Amino acid sequence: AFTCSQRRRACRVKDARISVARHGVAETTETSAGIQNETSLPPLRYFGDAKLMRPQAAVDSVDITSAAVQGQLQMLGQAMTAYGGIGIAAPQVGWWVQAMCFGRKATDPLVLSGKKQVPTGLHFQFWINPRIASVSEETNWFWEGCLSVPGMLGWVERPQNVTLTGLDELGKPREVQLSGLAARVAQHELDHLNGVLFPQRV
Repeated sequence: AFTCSQRRRACRVKDARISVARHGVAETTETSAGIQNETSLPPLRYFGDAKLMRPQAAVDSVDITSAAVQGQLQMLGQAMTAYGGIGIAAPQVGWWVQAMCFGRKATDPLVLSGKKQVPTGLHFQFWINPRIASVSEETNWFWEGCLSVPGMLGWVERPQNVTLTGLDELGKPREVQLSGLAARVAQHELDHLNGVLFPQRV
């Protein structure tokens, strides 16, 4: 789960040396607009969890519209909001499949209140069995945080532009061009589906 607004007391990561600051993920008790609080959601899985650190299984396309998978997708979106991320991958909440979501909903209370904006390319979206079809030669660097690695930031280089392909929440094929922050968030979440967390890219 990509976080881009962790407190500035987070550690600095240089030369592959990581220093951990003493703070974690902010708690949330918001229940309006159908958002569950943390106590009613699956717990987050953290860096070092053996299951989190392995590639996940693809979702069978015929199962995507089933009540079970649709329920899990809704849970995933609620977990992202409740835990305070701008993205989250299924394994981070113990759903061991290739599914993720990221972005902000126009109906998000923080967006409606004016406290947050929807960044370019970061409208809320589900992705199932996603793959990166192409990347740009141009790269950029950015401080990344993650719900599964609380209290830590890492200076990570990634391609500036990517082409992301996969299935949407209804099982329909999709392909989009992403750049900047949207491209970074997508790559960060896709890493989770392959058992990779950002400290491994420092």
